[in-house]
Amino acid sequence: MKIVISGLGLMGSSLALAIKNKHPETEIWGYDFPSIISQALEKKIIDKAVKNWPGACAETDIVFLATPIKIIEKQLVELNKIIDKNTIVTDLGSTKQNVHRIVDALNFSGTFIGGHPMTGSEKSGLEAANPLLYENAVYILTGINSENQEFADNKLISLLEDIKARVLLLTPEAHDEIMAMISHLPQLIAINLVNMVGKRNNPDKPYLDLAAGGFRDLTRIASSNFSIWKDILERNRENIKKALQELIELLEKQSQNIGDLSEDFHSANYYRQQIPKASKGFLHPLIDVLVYVQDEPGTIARMSNALAEQGINIRDIELLKVREKEGGVFRISFADLEEAKQAITILNNNNFRAFLRE
Repeated sequence: MKIVISGLGLMGSSLALAIKNKHPETEIWGYDFPSIISQALEKKIIDKAVKNWPGACAETDIVFLATPIKIIEKQLVELNKIIDKNTIVTDLGSTKQNVHRIVDALNFSGTFIGGHPMTGSEKSGLEAANPLLYENAVYILTGINSENQEFADNKLISLLEDIKARVLLLTPEAHDEIMAMISHLPQLIAINLVNMVGKRNNPDKPYLDLAAGGFRDLTRIASSNFSIWKDILERNRENIKKALQELIELLEKQSQNIGDLSEDFHSANYYRQQIPKASKGFLHPLIDVLVYVQDEPGTIARMSNALAEQGINIRDIELLKVREKEGGVFRISFADLEEAKQAITILNNNNFRAFLRE
């Protein structure tokens, strides 16, 4: 097979490594800025550089567009008439109706299948490439129908399943509606909550100094880069507006009945339990371990050194509670459940009290 990947940031370079691990015989070509291409060749992430875009994509098996949304849209136009139906073109963008509209308007010469891998990392760029990034991640595909199903199965879906992604087929409309609720709306909620609290912060009322566990967890994504979100919000504007309006109505209803929200709490608890615990989202879910420690010098160093000696990497750490001269509770986060369980064993063997945070 010959595969072209346009865009060798975290997603594109990780995809290249994942494919090479499973199919070393596959020839992977990369397209990006010259400096990025040089690094990708040096690190053996790709086999060849695309020097004549889009001409080099002719007679390619699959073209992955792993670039920002605006560039994806531009490259679809450039690829039209260069390739034929034997080439699958698929993107990795966060919105799907926009790209399908472009493909339909072009009467696209290739076989286009929309794609959206629900994975990512807190790090970005080629340096953060990880061949395991797509393992167990839901990989949404849109635009598959009776005409292209068999072709997609044999070329694209089988490849994604080989790198252990979990393929889910949706319509472009369903994809964008769901993303508005589970991704785009939470982003706006986090931004507004942080801004609302941050504007009130002052020495007499230190809101941010007291913002710990729940607030930090809820607003983690508020630090996202607007340059990435700008195009997403524009492309999915109508679905996001509907989601915002529905949330506003729910909040207004609750404000009138703030004393009796037991049904809301119970139903939220029930639905929360339905979220698959093992699935990956836009960011890898971290597994939290709670550690009770004594209030004495060197405690944190002793705790981290015990883990480091066994090759266990702490992904995040936070002091949740502290009582002077008595001790406190740390939340330590790890990449996966197996690593968290190993950490618990190590810490307990070193006279700490550690257990999984439910």
